[in-house]
Amino acid sequence: MQPFAYIAYNDAGQRKTGTLVAESERAAFDALKAQGLMAADISAKGKAQVGAAGRAGKRTGAKLDADERAIFSRQMAVLLQAELPIEAALDAVIESEGSKAMQGFAAELKAATLEGYPLSDAIERGRSGFAPYYTSSLRAGESSGDLAAVFGGLADFLEAQGSNRAEIATALLYPAFVAAVSLLVCVILLTNVAPEVVAMFEVSGRPLPQLTQVVLGASGWVQTHWIAIAIGLGVTIVAAFLLLRLPPVRDRADRALLAMPIFGRLKRMAISGQYLRTMALVLGSRQTAVNAVISAGDVLTMATHRAQAAGIVTAVKQGESLAGAVKRFTILPPVALQLIRVGEESARLAQMTDRAAVLVETWLANDRKRIASILDPVLMMVVGVFVLIVVLAILLPIFELQSVVIS
Repeated sequence: MQPFAYIAYNDAGQRKTGTLVAESERAAFDALKAQGLMAADISAKGKAQVGAAGRAGKRTGAKLDADERAIFSRQMAVLLQAELPIEAALDAVIESEGSKAMQGFAAELKAATLEGYPLSDAIERGRSGFAPYYTSSLRAGESSGDLAAVFGGLADFLEAQGSNRAEIATALLYPAFVAAVSLLVCVILLTNVAPEVVAMFEVSGRPLPQLTQVVLGASGWVQTHWIAIAIGLGVTIVAAFLLLRLPPVRDRADRALLAMPIFGRLKRMAISGQYLRTMALVLGSRQTAVNAVISAGDVLTMATHRAQAAGIVTAVKQGESLAGAVKRFTILPPVALQLIRVGEESARLAQMTDRAAVLVETWLANDRKRIASILDPVLMMVVGVFVLIVVLAILLPIFELQSVVIS
């Protein structure tokens, strides 16, 4: 089975576009004809079938943005809660008024499921942008038969993340706009006003003030070497991106980030939140604690954390309590450990683990908002100082010339 993108027309001449799954281009043509549509163009999505790509170890699929991932999760939760089969739910997503990327992604998932792949494996093979905890949670939901509830929990989590991102972006929008306008004004002053001032000083034979010389020198150097600067920045960004894809380099970068005062705390809470969220989703799917810690360990990327997670799995398999075992994961906050212990003692482990995850996620969201609120005045202050320096560099020579004329 393979997804096909099509352009077709109905009896009234209306143009229709979309994606369907068929064994061949001829089968896709026949499927459209059965729907009363005349195919004008049918093309396979991708160079190879989803199943063949999966067997070859290649990753396929359209990249979904954060909002599309949340929408897809919510749609699947609602459709599966209506007791639709997975293939029928994916058909509904394909036929919905969503984005082309999401329709194509759903078509590829359907093609993979029709070939016998579990939905979690089909998503994991795609380049859809879903985090490892997402597929780990779905795998647990498939094992327990409660996939709709897992999709619902994932949708809640992704929607909350989207809301937090939107609030932070809104908070930074105004200072970013002011910064852009201020920098534009500075560029105009340096390129149009400054040369006139320099010309006047050359006529008078007087030296420019030191501040003006420094600012004009820096401006001239940037104007002369801007191509080299742009190339250097581009090469640096590409090199950093490629290097961070290497596990040893990424591991060192993560360790360095964890050691930083502010961003290290955010990173630790983000990792803890993903670990606890995965545990909560798996436990909420009525899976064992062993399966929960195995799935939670799969979302970790740092070698140190994965080793600690492996120790937790071993301890739980040997009969140690979950609360005692997760102490080995050193970045978990003490409150989360206490909630897990209370959950074990009260036979409400899934609920208390979910509460621990919500608590850490709330801390993370609040810290991000606080940092965004602090960045607002800090950014304005930095931009203000920069503008003040440029304006003084322009005004000081004018004041000096004015004093000479008056005297």
